[in-house]
Amino acid sequence: MPNLNPIKLQRTMLVNRVVQALLIALLIFIAVIFQSLFAQQGKPGQFISSIIVAVVVQLLLIYPIYKLAWRDAGIQIDSSAVGITPEQTAILRKKRLLGELWKVCGVAFFMAFAVMVPDVKKASGARLVLASTIFSFLLTCLMYFQCFNFAVRKRVALNRQK
Repeated sequence: MPNLNPIKLQRTMLVNRVVQALLIALLIFIAVIFQSLFAQQGKPGQFISSIIVAVVVQLLLIYPIYKLAWRDAGIQIDSSAVGITPEQTAILRKKRLLGELWKVCGVAFFMAFAVMVPDVKKASGARLVLASTIFSFLLTCLMYFQCFNFAVRKRVALNRQK
C-alpha cells in the first residue's frame, strides 16, 4: 500500500459533508415550498406522490451512482498517494475527467428535464413532474456524496488490512 496523504482525503470528505448539509437544507426548503404549493392547489396528495416517485428513481439509480462513487473514490485515493509520478498524475487526471463527464451528463439530464416541463397553466400535472425531478436530483446528489465518503472509508480500511 502506498503512503497516503490523509489530510487531502479528510479535506475532500469534509467538503462533501458540508455540501451534503447544504443539499439537505435546500431539499427541506424546496419540500416546504412544494408542499405549500400543492396545498394551495388543493392537491396535497401530489406532494407525497412526488416524494414516492423520487424514491423510486433513487432505487433505480443506486447501483450506477454507487459504482461511480466507488470509482471516483479509488481515483481520489490513488491521487493522494505520496510520491506519484507525473505520468501517473496524467493518467489519474484523465480518469477523473471521465468521471466528471458522467456527473455533468447527469446534471444536464435533470436540468433539461426540469426546463422542458410545461407551464403549470398549460398542464395540470406539471408541478408534480417538476417536484419529482427536483427531489430526484437533490437526492441523487446526496446519494453520490454519501456513497463517495463511504467508498473512501471502505477503500482506506481495505488498504490498511493488506
